[in-house]
Amino acid sequence: MRRLRKVILGVVVGGIVVFFFSLVTASQFRRTGKIAFCNSCHEMGIFYGTWKGGPHGLVHLGAVRAKCVDCHLPHDGTIHYIRAKVYYGINDYIAHISGKKATKKHWLEHWERKKPYVHQAYESSCKGCHKEIIGNGVPIKAILAHKAYLDGETHRNCISCHHMVGHGDMLAVLQEK
Repeated sequence: MRRLRKVILGVVVGGIVVFFFSLVTASQFRRTGKIAFCNSCHEMGIFYGTWKGGPHGLVHLGAVRAKCVDCHLPHDGTIHYIRAKVYYGINDYIAHISGKKATKKHWLEHWERKKPYVHQAYESSCKGCHKEIIGNGVPIKAILAHKAYLDGETHRNCISCHHMVGHGDMLAVLQEK
């Protein structure tokens, strides 16, 4: 009987700890998903500036506004989202404290290795907001391109055609002296 009480007490205390840990984790996920948090590191200032003036940023009234996490984290499943958020969060934190991502030179070298405009923006993020890519008001050229994309007749993705949507011409900004 005494052993049963210890087990029950352990389960209750464990449940309370898990509950509070979950609350703290959820609040941190929300806090770190805000634009102000992403822009709090000096090395992200250039990205904030180009996003702010881009089609999904603050300047373009009437356009869909997207937060950093709307594009730069996957939206095809909770586990994938959490794993990417933790991975990129740790990566960005290490880069921040080591100063590795603080220069335009770093980002230009990074893009040269990856090819320009092929970077961490996820198809699932685009598709989450842009469900109707063939519809009224879409030019015929875009309808044909989107049909080829939907039918799997092209290897292009959303970013390869719409690379200026998130941050404008980011490559040109990085190349400025």
